[in-house]
Amino acid sequence: MLVSFGPELISLLAREVNARELPARIQKIETGDVWAALKIGGDKWLFFSWHAVHYGLGIVGEEAVSALKKMKTPKTSFGEALKRNFLNGTLLSARQLYSDRIVLWETERLVGAGFTISNFLVFEGMDRNSNLILLDEKQRVQDAAKHIHPDVNRYRTILPGNPYTPPPPLEGDVWSSQKQLRSPDDIRSLLGIGKPLVKTITEHWERFPLSFWTEALDALLSASSTRPVHLQKIGGYLTVFPECFQGGEPLTGAPVDRCGQEAAGKLLSLHREKSLASVRKAIEKENRSRERHADGLRKQIALSEHAGEFKKYGELLLGSAHRIRQGAEAVTVTDWETQREITITLDGKLSPSANAERYFKKYKKGKIDVPAVRKKIEAIEDGILELAEQMDALESIDDPRLLATAAQDILEWLAPQKKTGAKKKKEELPPHIRFSHAGNEIYVGLNARGNRYVTFKAASPGDLWFHIHEIPGAHVVLKTPGETYDDAESSILLAASLAAWFSKARFSTKVQVDFTKRRNVRSIPGSAIAHVTYAHPETVQISPDLWKEHPEAVRSIHLATDR
Repeated sequence: MLVSFGPELISLLAREVNARELPARIQKIETGDVWAALKIGGDKWLFFSWHAVHYGLGIVGEEAVSALKKMKTPKTSFGEALKRNFLNGTLLSARQLYSDRIVLWETERLVGAGFTISNFLVFEGMDRNSNLILLDEKQRVQDAAKHIHPDVNRYRTILPGNPYTPPPPLEGDVWSSQKQLRSPDDIRSLLGIGKPLVKTITEHWERFPLSFWTEALDALLSASSTRPVHLQKIGGYLTVFPECFQGGEPLTGAPVDRCGQEAAGKLLSLHREKSLASVRKAIEKENRSRERHADGLRKQIALSEHAGEFKKYGELLLGSAHRIRQGAEAVTVTDWETQREITITLDGKLSPSANAERYFKKYKKGKIDVPAVRKKIEAIEDGILELAEQMDALESIDDPRLLATAAQDILEWLAPQKKTGAKKKKEELPPHIRFSHAGNEIYVGLNARGNRYVTFKAASPGDLWFHIHEIPGAHVVLKTPGETYDDAESSILLAASLAAWFSKARFSTKVQVDFTKRRNVRSIPGSAIAHVTYAHPETVQISPDLWKEHPEAVRSIHLATDR
């Protein structure tokens, strides 16, 4: 679902940032392909998104910015220009322009010897035309996230060196406390209210007296009003109003914080969907190839069942070649062993001897080790099943960096890059993560290669190995400094919870997780790389969410890929 901001919300956000956060020094700047974040103190970042559908602004925390950075989008010249001109400057004020979805941010930066220069940021929340524009002290364009060329837009040009021209002004009336409302038409002509909100007000018009609407709009549109308004989502439209509308979804928290979460969260969700889609496409392609291979092997088995017949057909054709007319598509001959007549299909374009050779080739192709071919088919089917499990494992990963690493590993595994004469890159371990808890280490595989690594490379024979019972999921290994696990009960429960979380059962209330010594785990010969059998398991009923109740373990999580 799309998330869009209305002009009434933009106005409130500008006022709220002014009152709560500004002035503020810009301590750090991070950027992506469609977003920028300015650190303005502590854990607070001023966030902008100019995504074509999910644009917006607000305050986000360090965790959100770290997650966005993990999306690994390429650096842009715009991002460098933003850092060059605004880093270490001071955000002084935010002001909505033209009662529209446009905010002008004034900044000041010390350049030495007591001299300061002013710069401006312009955020335009205009759906597919959303933009973030950098202006100098004379409000000339320094750079923009999206350049607008005159051959594309005859009304305005957004290119470095040009004066800033805002979007065409909206037509309408400015709100006044003295305005008398008589019908919804009076609201449609007002500036500063988005069409979805106007539609919602119209739908609710008859439910409240005129005085209610007058007071509500005054609270919404008058900068001097102190009446609280409520952030809510109507469909995909984020807005504020003094009352929560029927059918609207109330959103908790300060609007500027919640709007930042909504805008950043949508970008993270889109990136996640994109990563999963790319792997899903690659897996589907690989599985089609494997299915074709398996079908070919099944045909070989089918041919093998008639191999003796094909040999006999070839011999009979050679013995009867003098009686076969050219171009015949079939011939009836007598089997000298059974004395029964047999009709043999021919290729009319081939000579009798060539037709015989064709049947001899089928005979040779059918001479196979059927049990061995059946094992190959089973291995292929097992591999197809494992790839489906890989997709399930990816969908259980929330962290953007972990997801990106595991997804890239699968893509490179399915389509390895050709070796070149270039300098060999540092070898990376299969993707897995590590947790620290109570002096113990917990390893979690993120895909098939990661599972195989933590089980058969990282784990020692005496370590504990965990897996959710009879459901695809991650291999988890618990390593302790000593030889016993008498004092590791909490770590055992944490490891079991992780095995449940990184599985298809992550949303269950409680699940069964098996654990045993690693020495009891065996790889299945000829099977998929991470399919195993295990013996002498103990079991525990565990909540997949339990591990989140250990903040010290959550903080210790890190991706382990480099050797």
